[in-house]
Amino acid sequence: MKLTVLLFLLLTGCGYHLSGGSLPGDVRLLNLPLAVNETSEPLLENILAAPLTAVLARQKAVELVESESRSEAVLHTNITEYRVEPTSYDSNDRISVYTATIVVHFSLQQQSDGRILWQGDLQRQETYVAAIDKNHQEDLESIAIDSMAKNIADDLLYRLITRF
Repeated sequence: MKLTVLLFLLLTGCGYHLSGGSLPGDVRLLNLPLAVNETSEPLLENILAAPLTAVLARQKAVELVESESRSEAVLHTNITEYRVEPTSYDSNDRISVYTATIVVHFSLQQQSDGRILWQGDLQRQETYVAAIDKNHQEDLESIAIDSMAKNIADDLLYRLITRF
């Protein structure tokens, strides 16, 4: 029974976040510059900034600093891919479901000697229904992007803390 409850909470996104642990290299002072958006989708870097800042700011062992010169390390973020593809069609051969995918490369670089302490790629996908109204369609895509950004931020924190 306990395993079932735990599995349910993990799969439904219970809001549990890691709040302990340290970053690789025992980094305490971290600079988090705005992501570099290498895609043609505008403003992804701004959307990703808020959840990344939030998850890192909640860590007791980490202090976010504005200046690279004050930091022990810099977390570089590159959004390398964003795509939306139709994944399901209705009986009239119209698109009924889209899948959005985002890929982000992270690199934690030690400030003193430029050494890479950790790096990795994170990818997330979200599906959303197609809408006839263009504004509603854009709203659904925005919701999917927000969800992917939050999940990537959580995934990043987990991978940094576990060194995975």
